[in-house]
Amino acid sequence: MKKSEKDLIHVMFEYDEAIQSKKEILSLEKDLIDTIKSIREYYSLRLLELDLKTKLERKIKELFLKIRNLQKTLPKLETKALESKEEKIKKIQSSISPKDDLEAQLEEIQRKLRLLGG
Repeated sequence: MKKSEKDLIHVMFEYDEAIQSKKEILSLEKDLIDTIKSIREYYSLRLLELDLKTKLERKIKELFLKIRNLQKTLPKLETKALESKEEKIKKIQSSISPKDDLEAQLEEIQRKLRLLGG
């Protein structure tokens, strides 16, 4: 007897067990093939994602370059004048509080009621 024949073990299955085992093996093979398909699809989607990200990065760099060139060519604004106007508006708005405004309106309404009432 050869060495490989010594290592062989024979197992006897009943017909129903053999059919069930065959079904399970075929089902496992089907699941493995589905898994391989999914992995290939995932791989192709990842490649597409990488390509799109690379294109997006390139477009963003081009956009920043165009913005930088545009900023160089456009005249600069006088920001001090704008800031001083904004500061004046903020001071005026902060000096008029909503509470004071409501109280003034309430007093005006009460004064008109007194005039009408007598």
